[in-house]
Amino acid sequence: MTYHVYDLAYCKVLTIAVCDMQYEDTKVQRFMWTKFNETILKHKFPKPKFKGFMVDNAQANWNVVKIVYGLGDPILRWLTRSTLIYSIELNHSINTLNN
Repeated sequence: MTYHVYDLAYCKVLTIAVCDMQYEDTKVQRFMWTKFNETILKHKFPKPKFKGFMVDNAQANWNVVKIVYGLGDPILRWLTRSTLIYSIELNHSINTLNN
């Protein structure tokens, strides 16, 4: 599984984490995000404040976002079902963030 963010300073999508998982259930993804957040704090970076998430349609992906990051206003807006929809939503998100 690969996790990306859109960085406003670089104006591009950057990979922030890659994790090879045997299963992609909520428990495993929660472990990954927990370790990611611990690593960020260990290296004295502030806890990330994401403005939204884009995930595929698997329920485990949404569950872990809700568990780890909560249900902020924009978080559950984006849902990716295919590469085409992903690109459309990514472009929309980039335009929204830049305005």
